[in-house]
Amino acid sequence: MAKLLAILLIFLAFYALWKVMIKIRINRAFQKHQAAYCNMVQGPISQKCPRPVEEVIEEVAAYEQQLFDDVADIFMQDALVVQHKEDGSMLQEQVLRKMPAKTQTRIADTDLGEWAIYWTFYEQSLEYYVSQYGIFITHVDREGRETQQRLSLSS
Repeated sequence: MAKLLAILLIFLAFYALWKVMIKIRINRAFQKHQAAYCNMVQGPISQKCPRPVEEVIEEVAAYEQQLFDDVADIFMQDALVVQHKEDGSMLQEQVLRKMPAKTQTRIADTDLGEWAIYWTFYEQSLEYYVSQYGIFITHVDREGRETQQRLSLSS
């Protein structure tokens, strides 16, 4: 009986060793396959293999670009003089309502009590900058042309 039990234990030990060896082989084969795939997708320098990323390309309608430029031109022609930052938020909202829906805006404080309002729409921008030397308005249109205007402050 002891011989039968010893043979059974030896058989179980070989079976367990065989299972471990198969798992090691499968794991190595998978790692080689994954490394080859990463090198093919990303190049040999990278350590991690990211998931494939689809590039998102947003198309901008020409009428939206034209609308931004038209609103900016009207804004520059009106030449509004707003010196206080508290009134600047109202100006920001008024102009933003006329702009395309995806226009982004923010008010920024700078040194010495100066402040600015920025409106951006993809590569187009409009800036209203108030400083102690005057008000500066800068517009970059859809073709990359920059238009500047300076207004003097009346004290």
